[in-house]
Amino acid sequence: MGGGWCPKAAPPDPACLGAIVAAPHAPVQTSGSAAAPVAGGPRRRNARGRKRDADATRAALLDAARDLFARHGYDAVTVRDIGEHAGVDAALIARYFGGKAALYRAAVDEDSRNVTVSPETLDLGAFTVEALHRADRRGAPGPLVQALLSRSDVPEARAAAADELRTRLISPLANRLAAEGADDPAGRAEVLISCLIGVIALRTSNLFEDLSSMSPEAIGATLEAAAQTHTESTQRAPGSAAT
Repeated sequence: MGGGWCPKAAPPDPACLGAIVAAPHAPVQTSGSAAAPVAGGPRRRNARGRKRDADATRAALLDAARDLFARHGYDAVTVRDIGEHAGVDAALIARYFGGKAALYRAAVDEDSRNVTVSPETLDLGAFTVEALHRADRRGAPGPLVQALLSRSDVPEARAAAADELRTRLISPLANRLAAEGADDPAGRAEVLISCLIGVIALRTSNLFEDLSSMSPEAIGATLEAAAQTHTESTQRAPGSAAT
């Protein structure tokens, strides 16, 4: 036979073998063969690879934003700065987060999740110690404090920071103070947390020598004592004189 067709029952024809050798990549179909590649296999692997790449890019942008916003504030940081710091195209910020303001909010949320103090019964002293140690490690107040103190032309930045502060700190502390019998627990909580924000911002600035030299533990004890002051007054009997 002179063609490439081989009868099934015939012994191997040299011409057939020659055709196979000449086209080694051509699929060989046999009766009941399962040699065909599984449909969708490589595509699933590629999809997983793309997912991993997307997750890595998103994480890099978020880490870069947290670092830059913490050091320089919202207004001073551009999307180009964040992209360069992350080592990716800055245009991907819009793709993964929707824009700079949304990325800022994600950075604040991520930064707040690292706090390990229980929000149900907020221990102001313990929270202060943790917050100050974190500020010391990065040498900057953090994205939340930076946004609260800035005069940003983008109102959503400060609004996001204020919402985060109410949710994570002011409301839990007000609940604790109310349970302890404090007068005006919401107002007290706002005053105490405002003091904490000021301490974090000013301590890293080195404008006040004694504040900068105090340990986070000593500062935390001072603020916690201020939070507990109301319990001493409520426990004192009416009309009793202080000794």
